[in-house]
Amino acid sequence: MECLSQMPCETSILVPVFNEAESIPELVDLVATVFNEMGAVDRFEILFVDDGSTDATPQVLQDLARQYAFVRFVRLRRNCGKSLGLMAGFKQARGQVVITMDGDLQDNPGDIPRLLDKINEGFDLVNGWRQNRHDTAIRKMGSRLYNLTVRRASGLDLQDMNCGMKAYRRKVVETLCVYGQYHRYIPLQAHLSGFKVTEIAVTNNPRKYGVSKFPTFRYHGLFDLLSLLFVHKYSLNPLHFFGTVSVAIIGPAMLVLTWFFSSQIFYWLGMGVQYRVVNRPLLGIALTAFLFGVFVFFTGFVCDFILHHQIRKRIDSILDLAIDDEASSELTE
Repeated sequence: MECLSQMPCETSILVPVFNEAESIPELVDLVATVFNEMGAVDRFEILFVDDGSTDATPQVLQDLARQYAFVRFVRLRRNCGKSLGLMAGFKQARGQVVITMDGDLQDNPGDIPRLLDKINEGFDLVNGWRQNRHDTAIRKMGSRLYNLTVRRASGLDLQDMNCGMKAYRRKVVETLCVYGQYHRYIPLQAHLSGFKVTEIAVTNNPRKYGVSKFPTFRYHGLFDLLSLLFVHKYSLNPLHFFGTVSVAIIGPAMLVLTWFFSSQIFYWLGMGVQYRVVNRPLLGIALTAFLFGVFVFFTGFVCDFILHHQIRKRIDSILDLAIDDEASSELTE
């Protein structure tokens, strides 16, 4: 990675880009105009993350960084995806508020003041809601289905979870761990960590240059959602999950095995009908289910054992995420 320029700032505009050479200069001008109108021209930075671009993007970023003191960039050696691109930017951003937006000019820099106003109302993360999206009907339909699924599964009432335009307080940025395709669930991660999350309508412009870098159908996001919710609920007590599953498997298996055992005992006592137990397929199924249930239980037991020996190392970081800094400062005063 390579970074250019050093300057203090209050707001970091974080823009991950991949082959967006045509749109970047115009985006810089638009963002600079917004902060100039706000009277904060010397209190912001634009931090680009070049995610292994193969066009003229690296050269464009170098030229802009030399021309403007508020432009910085991070260059990744290869295309790592949006999640790792955002994480690289989060680590380099110096603003107390970080605003992310896409580099294709579909996000409108004119919405930045409204995002900052909402942050100043006391929210920790402000998510954009593209009410009038300029996308294909299939992409919009898939987005509605995706957002409905996330709302029903998580209880977080947001209309546009995957909007690229978001505003974060710094403490949220320092908490996030985004990898794979988890960038779609950043508001959910913040919500599950106890931060105050809200949403405001933002402008969505038609794409001016190039084409979308993401496929229309992304069913893998469902797996990420299940993983995220599972880790949140059971990361500190895995045996609660594995134990419940094992009981659900072992219970019926034990009933079947008990029935076979009782039937054989009654037959030996002259109170039952003779049959060969070993020829019963249900017996084999019950024994297999019993052994599988025991295996599931011991999987959870091992996870709990490992967690027990690691929890002292993790407890400080867990408390750092859980304690409200503002409430703690008021208490000490």
